[in-house]
Amino acid sequence: MRNRVLMVASLAALATGCAHDGARWYKGNTHAHTVLCGHADSTPEEVATWYLDRGYNFLILSEHNKFIDPASVRLREHRRDDFILIPGAEITGKKTIHTTGMNLDELVDWSFDSERKSEIIQHHTDGAIAAGGVAILNHPNFRWAVTADDMLPVQRLHLFELFNGHPLVNNEGDEEHISTEELWDVLLTEGMAIYGVSSDDVHSLKRWGRDVSNPGRGWVMVRAETLTPDAITSAMQRGRFYATSGVILETVKVTVPRRGYSQGYYEVAVDEAATARELTSDLILGRRVKHAVEGFRIQWIGPRGEVVSDMHATRSIREIDPGVAYLRCRVTYARKVDGGYEEFYAWTQPIFTDGRLDTFGASMQVADTHTRAGGRTHAVGP
Repeated sequence: MRNRVLMVASLAALATGCAHDGARWYKGNTHAHTVLCGHADSTPEEVATWYLDRGYNFLILSEHNKFIDPASVRLREHRRDDFILIPGAEITGKKTIHTTGMNLDELVDWSFDSERKSEIIQHHTDGAIAAGGVAILNHPNFRWAVTADDMLPVQRLHLFELFNGHPLVNNEGDEEHISTEELWDVLLTEGMAIYGVSSDDVHSLKRWGRDVSNPGRGWVMVRAETLTPDAITSAMQRGRFYATSGVILETVKVTVPRRGYSQGYYEVAVDEAATARELTSDLILGRRVKHAVEGFRIQWIGPRGEVVSDMHATRSIREIDPGVAYLRCRVTYARKVDGGYEEFYAWTQPIFTDGRLDTFGASMQVADTHTRAGGRTHAVGP
């Protein structure tokens, strides 16, 4: 009985994309650089305009240890009104540990050092929260900087980059290092409540290529009631989003158990038309693989990364077993290219059945409880 109560509480907290919930999907990127960092080629206005012109709803100009006030970014008049900048910065710390502070009021200290990487990550996380925002640990596999052992002791960290579009970031791992997705399953299996983000980490708009950190390669789709920095941040902190490198979903829905029903259900469905539109872009790059089956594939994944269901389909509904600590979904689209295949993904967030959200709940509500002076919404300047 206790397991069922815990499952209901956890599912209710994380129901994502439920029909008629008064929310809608917003497309955004949480990691972008400008000339202010010294190794990117475009101004804040140029970077923001690129995302504005391509249908994004929000962007974080996450400069290395520099805070860009959204009010200082002057975009053209008479633009569409469903685009905002969320204030933030990439806390670029010691030992190649980088963290996006999302929805900050001010710059966060990056100078702290320790022999224990977990203490550096904790300092970044605490600093982001103290500055009114939340933390996203960036690209753990960049230079193999961060391991599961470094992340597991960290408190109040609930977001990390599962996918980063920079060509020097080793999302897929190698013979000696696990992939970021395998890392995610280690963290989840060990009891961490953490959600996977996909981002561009863009540095270049003037030079293009597979070996260049261009935009349009990874983003998040966030389910929120309104398009404001606080609403988007709160939704992400609660896992109300999915990460993607090109696959667009029509449905991400959790049905909680009702009277007379012992099971909950987790449903996903692909938006084939929207995915096709995304994949016509010359900008988007998939993961190259030697063997694949063309089309869509839906995999349900549980503890230790075990694939509990695997099918070639565009829609799937999976019963949520209260005896399984978590359940998440990966949707893959594969197509032929250059004698092989390339794959694009959507990753939904895990649903927990073991009550861990009861433990982490207070820290996951920081974005809701933080009140900003004057209720500012960080709209971009005229």
